[in-house]
Amino acid sequence: MSLGKILKLLTGVFLTTPPDAEIPELVTTQDPALLPTPRDNIDTPLPMIVKEEKMINISMLQDELQNFVSGSSDVQGAALVSPDGLALASVLPVGMDEERTAAMSASMLSLGERIGRELARGNVERIIVEGEKGYGVLVGCGAEAVLLVLASSNVKAGLLFLEIKRAVARIMPLLA
Repeated sequence: MSLGKILKLLTGVFLTTPPDAEIPELVTTQDPALLPTPRDNIDTPLPMIVKEEKMINISMLQDELQNFVSGSSDVQGAALVSPDGLALASVLPVGMDEERTAAMSASMLSLGERIGRELARGNVERIIVEGEKGYGVLVGCGAEAVLLVLASSNVKAGLLFLEIKRAVARIMPLLA
């Protein structure tokens, strides 16, 4: 019921009540049997209000990605994405849409894993997209996340994969 209707009802009650009408007194009790005692709560379990779950420290993930990107001149950006396609943390080049990049990264890894199974290639270690302007490398970070790394075209692939492996090793404990 809206506040306006409540006010109209109350105003109507006050206007229609004669001034000499008796108003009933508020009934209170001092009977100790009706008052709650501390003993009443002894055997009653408290309801569970907060469910204990793992919390991911986003600022630590963001710092780790920032250090990874700034630590190499050939790494242009990185994003840590949930398997659902939501960005957990990212350091992306200016103008790159974080939400779109996160969704595509999760989809690409999922599709790559399916292709790996269908072609009987085993578990997918990484997915590489090579273009004229550089690389996009996707690697899994356990079951909780996917790491996308953007690198320039003049990067040494072996060194990049080593740096990615080290970054994943630093990120994985932050996700646990």
